[in-house]
Amino acid sequence: MAEIGGGRPRQHRSVRIIAAGASLVLLALVAFWPAPKPVKHNYFASLAPQKAEVIAHGGGQGNAPPDTLEALQLADDMGADVLEIDLQLTQDGVLVLHHDDTLDRITDMKGPIASYRWADLQKADSGFHTSINGQSFRGKGIKIARLEQAFDRFPGRRWVIEIKNDSIVASQTLCELIERYDARARVIVASFHDSAMTAFRTACPHVATALSTGEVRLFLIASHLRLSRFVTSPGVALQIPTAAAGFDLTDRHFLATARARGLKIQYWTINDPKEMRRLVDLGADGIMTDYVQRFDKAWVRP
Repeated sequence: MAEIGGGRPRQHRSVRIIAAGASLVLLALVAFWPAPKPVKHNYFASLAPQKAEVIAHGGGQGNAPPDTLEALQLADDMGADVLEIDLQLTQDGVLVLHHDDTLDRITDMKGPIASYRWADLQKADSGFHTSINGQSFRGKGIKIARLEQAFDRFPGRRWVIEIKNDSIVASQTLCELIERYDARARVIVASFHDSAMTAFRTACPHVATALSTGEVRLFLIASHLRLSRFVTSPGVALQIPTAAAGFDLTDRHFLATARARGLKIQYWTINDPKEMRRLVDLGADGIMTDYVQRFDKAWVRP
């Protein structure tokens, strides 16, 4: 018994020595592990050093039915720096501007967009359920547009394009259209779906992408733990709300970590001018808003 009892302190000391050694190794890794090189992309070449960009969310859906050519035209007229749209894929492989998987909330038709052919969608009234400041858009001839129509209508424009489903075909089709319109330096692609982002990056490695939801979560946690140097950045921008899952995404350390990585920071969806100004003062690179006219281009970033 004495022999066993006498061995325990030595065992405990050995465990403590091993734990201390492992901690020293970990601290050395954190201290000396090379930080990843900052990311960059020509998409942001026109971004002035002290100016934030106003991005028309849903094409500027506060002024006209969302994701329509009519909304995009108003946003363009109001001076939006960037046009943001959502994409869905039809049964016959056409990318159309539409936020929801189904037609029900926006149009007078029902069911999943994926169950309709492009020609059939031309019967839908995209202004059917939209009324703004007492003005109804029902029966105004507002139709679902395909991506080619948006590219044709607004040549030379810069875009934020969100793939709204996890379709690999949608990602590949989007890549083909970006290449066809020579828009590689004018488009940044986003998606909540990791599979869609992976497929798009594989097909179009030279086109800018935002971090997906999973990638943002990983970067956020790593930043919080001061371990961000161990996390790669497959995208060049963070398109984020101001808070998520109990985390303040306007935290100065988080923002400094993102900037050190070269990541541009674009907040959504910000419709209050005071909040817009606060975020610009914090150094936001872009503000996604339904109301382009509420953003003051005289605001300067620090």
